[in-house]
Amino acid sequence: MKNIKNYALVAAMALTFAACGNNAAETTNEAATVETEEAAPSVGEGTAPGYGGDINVTVHFGEDGVIESIETVHTETEEIGGPAVVELEKAVVDANGTEGVDNVSGATVTSEAFKAAVEDAISNAK
Repeated sequence: MKNIKNYALVAAMALTFAACGNNAAETTNEAATVETEEAAPSVGEGTAPGYGGDINVTVHFGEDGVIESIETVHTETEEIGGPAVVELEKAVVDANGTEGVDNVSGATVTSEAFKAAVEDAISNAK
């Protein structure tokens, strides 16, 4: 009798935990997804003032509206700002937007400007 109660308790707990789970397959990062009428690739351009001048970005979106690549033109320093831009380009593509992308240590102004330019490009995407 004691074993039956234990089995019943374990079964009830298993059902409870299964009901509390989430469906990760349905979860997507829609922060930077661009809605397109014809589901065609699109591009957005944005600019923000950086440490060494304006940072200009061109954000390329795939047919699904997800960021595929970023092209950047800037005059940031070769030692700090330049490498920070390269790191930020990869981080924004990986995150499909700027949400959750950390600033690069030692390049705070460049990081904030780059992310602002990307946000501008996302809002200007066609």
